[in-house]
Amino acid sequence: MADLGGSSYDDTYAALTDETRVQILFALADQYDEAWSSGWLSFSQLRERVGVADTSRFSYHLDELQDELVRKIDGRYRPRVAALEIVSAIRAGTYDGEAVTVDRRQTEYQCPHCEQSLVITYQDHLLYVGCPDHGAAVAYPVPPRAVTGRTIEDVLALSLRKHACDVRLLRDGVCPHCWSTAGLSFPRESVPDSYLLDDVPYATAACDTCWLSYPIPVAHTVLGHPAVETLYADHGFGLADAQIGPHNLARVADVVCCTSDSPAVRLTIDLGDRPLVFELDESCAVLDYWRR
Repeated sequence: MADLGGSSYDDTYAALTDETRVQILFALADQYDEAWSSGWLSFSQLRERVGVADTSRFSYHLDELQDELVRKIDGRYRPRVAALEIVSAIRAGTYDGEAVTVDRRQTEYQCPHCEQSLVITYQDHLLYVGCPDHGAAVAYPVPPRAVTGRTIEDVLALSLRKHACDVRLLRDGVCPHCWSTAGLSFPRESVPDSYLLDDVPYATAACDTCWLSYPIPVAHTVLGHPAVETLYADHGFGLADAQIGPHNLARVADVVCCTSDSPAVRLTIDLGDRPLVFELDESCAVLDYWRR
């Protein structure tokens, strides 16, 4: 297994403290598509792309990136995956200190407690959907680039689709952020007071390695399952309907905690005809499912 000690972190962070080094990573990332046919850049080609006239100065900065972020192979320079991820994060605005805020807008969905329209807004790199009086229904991390050239409604739709994909990965034991071991577990004893769905059973989504950890309604642990998507499509609903609004899985699913070890939970999702039934174990893995 790879060594994840602190010294490698220190070397990587130090390598990114100079603008020239960051521009080297940008130039290599921009070469990625052409590299399949024309290869990676030589020293002189890379220096010209970055626009540094002083050969010694450029060599120094390139050397600082080598091994951790850039590899030299047959006289040409190739970015490592970490370098490409850094470029993507920078261009997505993940590290941008300048706040991007989108004014609140009403959605077509209502708060289950007071029937006010849920509102959507974007601030501090988070997309929020919730009730002004009763808390959040959705709070997803979204980089500023996601809101560029898109309506806030489109960003919400993309966020909900991504969340369904994330839950699918968690059911398979994989963290959608760092690729480490992660999963879903049931039961969860408490949830934040600000959550709208305070009267439904919750599970926990958590990673063994990174920051990922949050409460999730047990009924939402089947998000992204093909049978769920088919059921909603059959009734003219989409992924947004499965996560917020009156047809939210947590609202239309009957959750029964079983006394035996297997299954641990039985979900019955009823949208009006032929309910969909899931049996889950204590890690929210799907043991069986069928339409009644």
